[in-house]
Amino acid sequence: MQTLAREGQLIADELRDLFESFDAAAWRDEVGAAARQRVASLSSRLREAVTAQVEPPVAALRQALQDLQATLERATPEADHDGAAQAAWLRFRDQVQPAHDAFAAALKRMSAAERPPRPTNHARMVFHVGFGLTAATMTYLLPSRAWLVGVPLVFAIFAWTSELTRTRSERVNAALMRLFGRVAHAHEWHRVNSATWFTTGLVLIALLFPKAACALAVLTLGFGDPCAALVGRRLGRTRLRTGRSLEGTLAFFVVSFVAAMVTLRLMHPYGWLDAASLAVTAAAVGSLTELYSERLDDNFSIPVAVAGTVSLVMWALGLS
Repeated sequence: MQTLAREGQLIADELRDLFESFDAAAWRDEVGAAARQRVASLSSRLREAVTAQVEPPVAALRQALQDLQATLERATPEADHDGAAQAAWLRFRDQVQPAHDAFAAALKRMSAAERPPRPTNHARMVFHVGFGLTAATMTYLLPSRAWLVGVPLVFAIFAWTSELTRTRSERVNAALMRLFGRVAHAHEWHRVNSATWFTTGLVLIALLFPKAACALAVLTLGFGDPCAALVGRRLGRTRLRTGRSLEGTLAFFVVSFVAAMVTLRLMHPYGWLDAASLAVTAAAVGSLTELYSERLDDNFSIPVAVAGTVSLVMWALGLS
């Protein structure tokens, strides 16, 4: 039951990502060719999924997958004709979208105990923590504000240049995703990468906020986000919103609070009460921002929200 649902979730996510690729501002023939390959792969996986033996509780889920498979194969354009490929793939999307939505609804109707967690990407989690530690260390080791802004600015310029380049070349996009495939989500094939949002957030907080606030912001993201994902996928039972769980959110808060307290006590001359006030602020704002981030990537929204709120609390407490 879990295997079928998990594979179905992955297929639904990849198909949704495929739909989004058709809206790229700069359509090229490579997009259609890549779409054809991806649809062939999805069709093969769907055939395997619907022929697997399943228990009665997920028979409806298999039926929805079977309908999706039939629609996918029926709607796939026969050939990519010059000048009409994008229109053909947009028609494909319009025809397949109802079946995709029906399957997503069937998956959503499963109970929390039956619904599969997102696959855990341990490499991404290690990368996340490493990025947070590196950014926090830079906050204290770089000699001036100019350096604190300049270093992430260089990475942000490189990241956005890569983003613009890969929207214009499917070959460059494929090469970059192969390079970062182990730490990338499927939707990042055709959306701005989380690392790009993170470096952009680093530039902004380095420009505006004190060092202590910057350090807590990147540590909150670096430690809290992967811990929330790990605990939520393994132990999450109490669903809150947008796929998050109460258990994952509490893990975010606790781990972020500990990381912030350790940093403040080691690196700043704050008393226990002041340090605890700042740590609670960082952990609470980070966990709530992660819970409610939908339109903005949380790799941007979390550090900006945490740094800004911690700065206000520092000002209210008279801390430099």
